[in-house]
Amino acid sequence: MTSTDLEAALADAEDAFQRKPEQPEVGLEYVTDPAVLQLRKACRLLDAASFLLARNGHYTVIIESSFVAIERSIQFYVEEKGYDVAGQRHTEVYDLGVRAGLFSRGVADRLEALWIENRSESYYRTGVAGEYRARTLHDLAVQLHDETVQLTRTQDCLCE
Repeated sequence: MTSTDLEAALADAEDAFQRKPEQPEVGLEYVTDPAVLQLRKACRLLDAASFLLARNGHYTVIIESSFVAIERSIQFYVEEKGYDVAGQRHTEVYDLGVRAGLFSRGVADRLEALWIENRSESYYRTGVAGEYRARTLHDLAVQLHDETVQLTRTQDCLCE
């Protein structure tokens, strides 16, 4: 690809990420605690997925958002417990959840298998997202998020 328009759009995107946001996302704008930032990102992802579910569509986006919300919720919990999550890959967060006492090895293995077998299938390969898959994964993400909030007794959750 050598399109001038593509290169200009790429340059604009690169520049955008070098600047401080002029209109930061509400709820994230003043957060300095990295754990709380992960928690609130999970809140926003779950909210967006709920919005799309209510409109009966975009199931691929709902599935992706739900998987990422699960990761962010786990990251919040393990960071609250003092574990370093910098540079971890997607599936490593489940091991951290076990070490931090959030869930058992069996649950971690099932979460990891769910991610490996289904997230990439729905997102990258031939799998087609559907309402039931999106709804049940979203329900799982909400349940895990709610439990991490309850376990930590945080007041920083933005979910309603």
